Amino acid sequence: MGSEAERGRRTSDRRLWRVSSVALVAAGLSGQVHAQDAGATALETVTVNVDTDSGRGPDQGLAAKRARSAAKTNTPLRETPQAVSVVTREQMDLQGVNTVAEALRYTAGVLPDPNGYDIRYDWLYIRGFNNYGTMWLDGLVLPGDPSNYATPSVNPFALERVDVIKGPTSVLYGSSVPGGLVNQVGKRPQAEAHNEVGIQASSHGGLQGTLDMTGPLTQDGDWLYRIVALGKNVGTQIDKERERQLMLAPSLTWAPTDQTSLTLYGYYQKDRPENFNPRFYPAVGTLLDNPLGQIPRDINFGDPNADVFERDFYMLGYEFEHEFNETWTVRQNLRYGRSSQNMFLVLVNPAFAYGADGHTLNRASAISDDWVSSFAVDTQVEARFDTGAFDHTLLLGLDYLKATSSTNFGNAIVGVPPIDFLDPRYGEVDIPVPAIQRSGLQEQQQVGLYMQDQIRYDNWVGTFGMRYDFSDIDSTNRMLTPASTVSTEDQKLTWRAGLTYLFDNGLAPYASYSTAFLPTLGTDKSGNAFKAQTAEQYEIGVKYEPPEGRGMVAVSLFNLTLENALTPDPTDALYDVQSGRQRVRGIEIEGKYELTPDLDILASYAYSRSKVLETNNPAELGREMLRLPEHQGGVWLAYRPGMMEGLTLTAGVRALSSYQTDSTYKEELRIPGRALVDIGAEYDFAAIGKDFAGTKLRVNVTNLFDKEYVSHCLNSTGGSCNYGAGRAITATLKYSW
Repeated sequence: MGSEAERGRRTSDRRLWRVSSVALVAAGLSGQVHAQDAGATALETVTVNVDTDSGRGPDQGLAAKRARSAAKTNTPLRETPQAVSVVTREQMDLQGVNTVAEALRYTAGVLPDPNGYDIRYDWLYIRGFNNYGTMWLDGLVLPGDPSNYATPSVNPFALERVDVIKGPTSVLYGSSVPGGLVNQVGKRPQAEAHNEVGIQASSHGGLQGTLDMTGPLTQDGDWLYRIVALGKNVGTQIDKERERQLMLAPSLTWAPTDQTSLTLYGYYQKDRPENFNPRFYPAVGTLLDNPLGQIPRDINFGDPNADVFERDFYMLGYEFEHEFNETWTVRQNLRYGRSSQNMFLVLVNPAFAYGADGHTLNRASAISDDWVSSFAVDTQVEARFDTGAFDHTLLLGLDYLKATSSTNFGNAIVGVPPIDFLDPRYGEVDIPVPAIQRSGLQEQQQVGLYMQDQIRYDNWVGTFGMRYDFSDIDSTNRMLTPASTVSTEDQKLTWRAGLTYLFDNGLAPYASYSTAFLPTLGTDKSGNAFKAQTAEQYEIGVKYEPPEGRGMVAVSLFNLTLENALTPDPTDALYDVQSGRQRVRGIEIEGKYELTPDLDILASYAYSRSKVLETNNPAELGREMLRLPEHQGGVWLAYRPGMMEGLTLTAGVRALSSYQTDSTYKEELRIPGRALVDIGAEYDFAAIGKDFAGTKLRVNVTNLFDKEYVSHCLNSTGGSCNYGAGRAITATLKYSW
């Protein structure tokens, strides 16, 4: 047992142990030869194997064996009675991802582009539920709000891995979306010195530069550091649009003893896209035919006289761990984060897009001045002990969250000129700034007490946990005089139970039950605050990790039900009531496996059968949930041909069936299924000679055949659709030492 930083600190020693084991083997063979010559007895060779998987990375290869996110303890995935997907750093590198959403393209049950191609946010749906504004980083919730434009997205270059926990996660994390939770795991200082610089060019034009440096600051290794930085100014598939970003993520670890570590870290990200085009396209001309011609995917419907999107995001925090003895360990993670955003843009009118001629599009202006912040602290006490034949890993925790969301929004159509998609013209008139029409302040405080016991008996592993939350949210409408505040107070007990059996051949069948809650803002017609939505999930499955550890395959079947969903009030459609109920049943299969030393395979498939069980909206009763394809899957390969040392070839296909995004369920707006192909190649110049060691060139092509598709359409009259990402080619040159 040891702290996270301590485990990292011991990495170099473990590598030495591996070298020593090889030396022992060599010495043993040599000793046998000499012993035979001398007529003596040869000693038996001893090989030392050490598991360096810490549950938070860095990982070796594509398949992680552990995930601290799933249990808040360093638990093997095979012993976790829940579907968990992990995208490692190596997978992100080989696939050339530039957003967290792109990193999850091959993850079962995740729709990574429900809102199409967007350079601002990570739009994600897990098992049919929207995760925008509810993302986690290193076990603490990020600043975010589903209705706030300042919600940040973390650049994946700053991450070691991305963990996706499927289904309810309230027992460990409090209020959360029932479909699942995404926990991004940041890079941390390492004991072994490593430096890396890289430059990336894009087929859309522009460059991105990266820097990653880590290692010991002192000779005794008590102080470790890491600096991660990125700067980009690249084009996009939209004409004239550029993505500009600056990111800096420093961290410092102090580990004075083997039992104690403290890591201080920060993060800063500045987003300044240029000529940004809000993604609002009409259905006619994109998803539906337009007799006058289809709207080009690269057309820019913005305007240089209303071109402001500025977002600044920073975080400061620490991670502390102290191991008192072999039984007791205490941890505390604390972080403050804040993101602010300023926007003044022009977009196609979301309600009524076309003029009478069928090719001129009405536009509107939009302004927002938003910010979000969060202060979160999670204190844990872990105890490992035995009671007779039972081995316990007991976790006791107390976490606190204070989150604030401020929104100011306004839009207008007066003074905004239309645009002809057959002959677009820009910057011809000054566009007035609209007045603020919606101003709100949301302040949330949440306290959670939780307990979890992982009990091992022979080959059985039981996971039992419960949590009690106190949630208080004050929502203030600042447009009223005086301002009006509605308080949403919830107290909720959530729990989960799971049982796993570990066969010696690597199979691990399991069964589990878990619950979740999610506070719901707003009031009914009588002014009563809504109560929290609740969810429960039954899940059975089996995981397979071969004894030699070449990968993992997991199969899960689940039944997830959401209660207290909002639905229109039957007496007044302007208000909602909480009599809605939704259900998702499905099967997910996911595997990452080293078939041979030269060939790795990643495969996933999800079958989702969803249904709106209860609602006051006749259009959706008995229908499938929105943005949830019935079938979704992918296969991706990494091949290292033996005849070409240093070369790695990759190829993948990801596909899904049709799905609905329109709340009225118009058949003509159903999004067709699609299949997209990605390829890549990487060459390690160390194969040429030692003078080139550390130099790698990687080329990635996503959507190889440049398939044009629409990701969603919310109505048939306005600008409510968006295209998906077309073909993109990136070339990355990296040097490490």
